[in-house]
Amino acid sequence: MTAVLLGLVTALLFGVASYLGPVLSRSNTPSAVLAIGQAAAVAAAAALLLAQDAHSPTVRTLALGLLAGVANGMALTAMFEAARFLPISVMAPIGATGGGVPVVVALALGERPHILQLVGIPVAMVGVVLVAAGSSGGSLLRNIGSVPSAGLWLAAAWAVFYGVFLSLYAEASAGGGQPWALFSSRVSLLATALALALARRASLRVPRRTVPLVALNGMLILAGVATFGWAAAIGPISVVSVLATLSPVVTVALAVLLLRESLGSRQRMGLVAAIIGVALLAAG
Repeated sequence: MTAVLLGLVTALLFGVASYLGPVLSRSNTPSAVLAIGQAAAVAAAAALLLAQDAHSPTVRTLALGLLAGVANGMALTAMFEAARFLPISVMAPIGATGGGVPVVVALALGERPHILQLVGIPVAMVGVVLVAAGSSGGSLLRNIGSVPSAGLWLAAAWAVFYGVFLSLYAEASAGGGQPWALFSSRVSLLATALALALARRASLRVPRRTVPLVALNGMLILAGVATFGWAAAIGPISVVSVLATLSPVVTVALAVLLLRESLGSRQRMGLVAAIIGVALLAAG
């Protein structure tokens, strides 16, 4: 049950960040939002590492942590860039499918969740896609046909890299390696963001008044990664990764509360399916 709760907290934190990050990226360059936010996250992760007085890391923990950070950086960059081309109703359900990557990897490596959890995994994921797809602008397929192909490729890249990140980070956090996995992944994420910005000659400046919000976005991502690592250390990766990808439900809820959007019939059906899926995952 603890792993399930931590997975839900991860979804909450990632969901808020997935709302705030794209909003900030529409008025600032995605590279600036990512780099400045992760600079704050690196400082916080270093402070946590020193406070915990963690043991020296293994080479495996560091290597997997660094690779996880690169994948995380690619995923976040793709997500922020996709927001410049696509409406949330199109990009969010595509990104939500990334949760399937760690499920497939975990099952391939021999993880065997309870039968209720095996049923809950697809139910929850279908629910998330329905909630994220929304009902405005017609069907999801109609929306996809009317948007730039570059945006679709970016959303697909976001999904794949996000799933790879979850798999790598879960492995890096195993065996008590969470503090070093958290720090090393944030360092390589920041390096990836800076490298991408340099390669694209993107500006890393944001208005001074925006810096606190950008830093907050980085801290939300940091907190979500930390809670995911703790959940993966005590529960099945195939289960907690699906719970973590419930974040679009949170993003849509924020849009309903803050932007006064209404839930369509399919979104209500998806919400029910997501709740049933979570209940099955918790019962297993």
